[in-house]
Amino acid sequence: MATRKKQTKYWYGYVVQGNYGYGWDDLTYENTLKEAKTTAKEYRENERMARHRVIQRRILRSEM
Repeated sequence: MATRKKQTKYWYGYVVQGNYGYGWDDLTYENTLKEAKTTAKEYRENERMARHRVIQRRILRSEM
C-alpha cells in the first residue's frame, strides 16, 4: 500500500518589502532566499529613495 505524503498547512516563502515613507509594503513573494535577495538588490539599485528588506513569512495554503 502506497502512502501519500501529507500536504503542509502553510506555504513558506520570502517577501521583499519596501518602505516609501508610509510603512512597509509587500512588493513580491519569492520561493527561495537567494531569489528574494536578488530581487531586493534590483529594487535597491532602481529605487534609491526607498528602503528595502527581505522577511520570511508563512501563508495558509487556502489563501493562495
